[in-house]
Amino acid sequence: AEMVDEIIDIDGNLLGDYKKYQYQEKPSLSIQYYGFKMSEGRFANNKKLRQAFNYAIDRKKIVNYTVKGAGVPANHGMVPAAFDRYNYKGVKGYTFNPSKAKKLMAEAGYPNGKGFEELTLQINSGGGRNEQIAEAIQKMIKENLNIDVKITKMPFAQHLEALETSKSEFWRAGWVADYPDPENFINLFNSAHIPAKLTDKSYINSFRYKNAEFDRLYDLALATLDEKQRMSYYEQADQVMINDAPIIPIYYYKDRRLLQPNV
Repeated sequence: AEMVDEIIDIDGNLLGDYKKYQYQEKPSLSIQYYGFKMSEGRFANNKKLRQAFNYAIDRKKIVNYTVKGAGVPANHGMVPAAFDRYNYKGVKGYTFNPSKAKKLMAEAGYPNGKGFEELTLQINSGGGRNEQIAEAIQKMIKENLNIDVKITKMPFAQHLEALETSKSEFWRAGWVADYPDPENFINLFNSAHIPAKLTDKSYINSFRYKNAEFDRLYDLALATLDEKQRMSYYEQADQVMINDAPIIPIYYYKDRRLLQPNV
């Protein structure tokens, strides 16, 4: 990532000696996002608060300057831009809108951040880029919502343990597809995965997100053989979830490579 500025410009054009190579890029089957604890606490029953956080984030700036073009701003839903048969752009997500973020914050009961105590953002250690993104988002939340965010790092195993047992309020996560189908992303919000006890691990749906309409659409998709109709159900379910904002989608990853001209 440190070398990107030497190789390509912000529009993906090769620079200097690298012009002799071939450059390829394509969206990958993965997304980085931040999750909210939906089982209890400040975010659980306050949709406007979660939406305010979503509007306070400048995803384009993060993609262009923090990850140096290695992604696509996640201004839509959970399913990334890599599926030809899935209309990810049909899902209306969140764009950077500080004034709307402030308005929603006030409606959520925290005008200009008043009364909202310091928030801890939990990230996993071992990734410099994760820290850079966290620091950028920390600054945006302070500037646009007037909320202080403390960043705490944990070894990956402890990080997962904390969020899966609902000990974390706000955390960093990512998802890479196990198999190339939108269902693998939509599945993360199915309430059937939530255990009865908070202390039991919720491996899938660690947010403990519940929405009957989402579950209905998800179940319809699973029972549908028609591919076009199945994608439509997933798209509708994705929209229901993103309206509820149990997550902050940040960016969809992008695969990039240089090839020798004779390859």
